[in-house]
Amino acid sequence: MAIELEDDAQDAVSRLFALINLGDTQQTSRHLALFEEALEDAEEDEADGDALLYQIKEVIDWEAGFYVDWKDVESFIGCLNQLCERIDIELDWGTDDTEDEDFVEGTSVPELMEKVTDQLRVAGYTLWNWDTGGDAYAGWITRSEDDDELLEIAETLALDVRSGDQPY
Repeated sequence: MAIELEDDAQDAVSRLFALINLGDTQQTSRHLALFEEALEDAEEDEADGDALLYQIKEVIDWEAGFYVDWKDVESFIGCLNQLCERIDIELDWGTDDTEDEDFVEGTSVPELMEKVTDQLRVAGYTLWNWDTGGDAYAGWITRSEDDDELLEIAETLALDVRSGDQPY
């Protein structure tokens, strides 16, 4: 079996990959090809928004998006630092040593998401997160000028997303 998307959903997925890859057309094309392969290999023939998000997550993880356990502060910091390198932004985590045990134990992924959201907004970007339905946080970064388009895409694909200052 394979999942076949309606034309408007396929267009929305293509636009989503373009937005979260921040203009990197080669990476967008590669992610889109991997996504199409994943749909062909899917065991079901229909996909709701949640199923699409997990397919997208598998394709973009740590290259254009993040997915971390609810208490994995270190992975969140590492992934966001990597994602922000693409746009030449160095995040201020509020400490000189993000691996310091007191710092790690004294903060949470949602607190850090809010901190990062503020810094990215100033630089013209938006941190997004989506409802994983479990004990994890996931999302991506887009240009702030694309916020309305991302929300339209989310509506078309029935994705439950919101900005990082409102973690799930």
